[in-house]
Amino acid sequence: MADAAATLEPLRLIYPTAYAHANYYYGRLLREAGNHPEAMLAFLRVVHSRSGDHEIKARSWSNIANMCRLASDHEMACQILDYAAKEFLLNNDTLLYYYSLNDKAVDLAINRNFVEACELTDIIEKNCSYLQLGIKIWETRAIAYLYKGEYDSTLFCVSQLHAQGYKEASSFILKAQAYSFLGEKDSAVFYAQEALTKTNSLFDTNNAYYILANDNNQNNKEDVLKISGDRADVQKLIEIRQGELSRAVQLLEQDLSRKPNLTWLWATLATLCIIATSISIYIRKKKAKHQLISQQVDDAREEHRLLSEQNLLLEAKQEQRQSLALKQIEQYCNSIEVQNFREQLCWDDYKEMCSIINHYMFGLVNILNEAGLKKKEIQLCVLVIIGKFKGRKMASILCYAENSIRGAKEDVATKLGTTSRNLRSFLLKMATEG
Repeated sequence: MADAAATLEPLRLIYPTAYAHANYYYGRLLREAGNHPEAMLAFLRVVHSRSGDHEIKARSWSNIANMCRLASDHEMACQILDYAAKEFLLNNDTLLYYYSLNDKAVDLAINRNFVEACELTDIIEKNCSYLQLGIKIWETRAIAYLYKGEYDSTLFCVSQLHAQGYKEASSFILKAQAYSFLGEKDSAVFYAQEALTKTNSLFDTNNAYYILANDNNQNNKEDVLKISGDRADVQKLIEIRQGELSRAVQLLEQDLSRKPNLTWLWATLATLCIIATSISIYIRKKKAKHQLISQQVDDAREEHRLLSEQNLLLEAKQEQRQSLALKQIEQYCNSIEVQNFREQLCWDDYKEMCSIINHYMFGLVNILNEAGLKKKEIQLCVLVIIGKFKGRKMASILCYAENSIRGAKEDVATKLGTTSRNLRSFLLKMATEG
């Protein structure tokens, strides 16, 4: 796809629509790969192209607006969605025009422009009778009421969503947040847990973990530490992505503030007047090549679709395998009794212990050996992953001084590239991911 876009670059004035399509699908691939700055440049090439395909330009503006929203620049997202809506109207696609207005209402709501957001949803409801869009309006209103602080109204809007069969993760996180602000912690925790089972959104996952860490009165100290560790991992991913998105928005701002230079236009017109006859011959020769390139674009699009389906299937199988492995490890750990662990693990026979742990924890000892850990460090890791031994008991088992066990754990965690607090979750990940 990159080759197709690059090949069409010098021909963008002759074949503007093929050039726009190649850059649009290239931009989509770059977004999926997490390369947001390059994706932004690809979409900008589409909207600045001379193509008359208003749909591809509208979809490019929509992608740009989505990146602005993810970068938390909601004011810029509103501006860009106006451009997208205009292009959808030029394409006579009133449904996607109203979807763009609804997206703008979401950004207005998040930016705390409550009145403007509600006015837009009222306009959409009045002029568009499409059922699915009508359902989405309830979600937009729920967001608006949440940011306005009217949490009972948020719950009412979400109930309308669920009554119409809309049960996406975003609706559950809205409900969890509303209950959290209302002080109904049990309900907040319930819906946060429900959202976690459904969402792939980093922001929703982060918000759900916050509620689970702060509103669950049944959490013990270890539960809070684990949830906080998981939330820290998600926040790190958000931070990395936000850096890329911020760079992309900066490129957009530079593009919007750039004054057009028309010198090239006059030079091009003069050149075209001189070599008009030669161009006509050149076009005939390039038509065959253009058809080949268009076929390559179509083939690449189909290949991308097939690869995406295969990738989703592989990811699902991998997640299922890891989930099953984690469940088996946790079941084994729960079966170990603190009083009889030496007999169950053959603790005093290090070789036999390694064999048992490798069997029930998917080769964990071998992995730790490859990581350069020594015998006592591996035994410490085994006690940590079992999760039933406190500092004093662990120190006694490993013949450490009680005040030095924490330092030993920190040393092991450092060798493995994690922290003492996250050591158990890190060891589980090592075991389940192989």
